[in-house]
Amino acid sequence: MFYYDGYNLAKSEKNAVIVFGGSLDNSIPVKTLADAFDFNFQILNKSIADLSVKNAKEAFCSYVQPLHPEGIIIHLGESDLNLFKANSTEFDSAYLQLIEAVKAANSKCRIALISLYNENADQTIAEMNRHIKAIADSEKCDFVSVDNAKLWNPAASKAAIRFAQNMGLSVRKPLRDVAEILYSYAYKVILKNNTVTGLAG
Repeated sequence: MFYYDGYNLAKSEKNAVIVFGGSLDNSIPVKTLADAFDFNFQILNKSIADLSVKNAKEAFCSYVQPLHPEGIIIHLGESDLNLFKANSTEFDSAYLQLIEAVKAANSKCRIALISLYNENADQTIAEMNRHIKAIADSEKCDFVSVDNAKLWNPAASKAAIRFAQNMGLSVRKPLRDVAEILYSYAYKVILKNNTVTGLAG
């Protein structure tokens, strides 16, 4: 069972986009990146170190659902390689139960699923990423490959945002674009500097 000491639900945190993942995700400075890239909505990091798909639904229902998120970026699997090797069906089922809980809380919630980093071409991680993409396709969620995030160009993105603002456009940034910004930073800064340990891949 999950317990969240000192957690207070703030009205100002409702209807935000939520980053929901494990150790790597917990290290992403979403507020700093949101300010740098002029996100026109609130984004919160509610990730939990070492979060597993096995307890992700419980964590979501206890910790995130009360916030009524309008979007959620899910990055799970780094703590589940042994589970996936032993029983990929159980992994899939737990992941689907989480998505079902998100949709039950808000049928219009935008959902993006993020692949795992696989620098060493690990076969288990590659197969897990195929499963996550299949889940995204079946549940009509966005799927974001970190391979795309690695190629993302922050300077070009900032220029495009400034151009849109100068044209008077204020369009809510697609969840896929938001995820690529966040996980480009995670890949280029956090992982490359080895500031998070114990990550798969």
